[in-house]
Amino acid sequence: MNNSALPAVGIDGCRAGWIVAYRHEGCVALRLFTSLAALNERLASDASVMIDMPIGLHVADSVRQCDVLARRCLSPYRSTSVFGVPPRPITRIGDYAEANAASHELTGKGLSKQSFYLFPKIREVDDWLINEHRQGRWSECHPEVAFASLNGGLPLEESKKTDLGRQQRIDLLREVGDVDGCLATALEMYPRRALLADDCVDAL
Repeated sequence: MNNSALPAVGIDGCRAGWIVAYRHEGCVALRLFTSLAALNERLASDASVMIDMPIGLHVADSVRQCDVLARRCLSPYRSTSVFGVPPRPITRIGDYAEANAASHELTGKGLSKQSFYLFPKIREVDDWLINEHRQGRWSECHPEVAFASLNGGLPLEESKKTDLGRQQRIDLLREVGDVDGCLATALEMYPRRALLADDCVDAL
């Protein structure tokens, strides 16, 4: 990557930080950033930033209308891929048992461990969005909604965790760019302890 500012990026969380998809000299590329602050240094001031992480946390109500609409869009096959986003105070709790108890008290519902494990990423995004030095226009996105859109509005039946499901998503992405080369390059460049193929596909 050269030092030119990035005008548009797609972001997904991964084990080592954030995997970022972008176009460079007309080609699709992927790069790992350890933090959103590090990525910010590469963004154009008016960059379009799409991130697969909750934006706009509620203080008390745990039901976000965007999640309701996303589940409806992905029904019946992929609606469970949209997990419930807890209120902001709960995301600040570092112990699962304590967070689960707080969720029951505040919302009347329990907290999934999948949701709890995302708390560090959710907090990073939540804190970053109030940073006065933040570049670009940030929007929340959901990869499965994007794939449904590329698939004529129909959610994909196969999970992205299966070989067939992953291949179906890559096939859809080929319609908007040459993704095979950048996927291979990223997976060769970064070890599996840093990121997985699923992370790359979701960022794209």
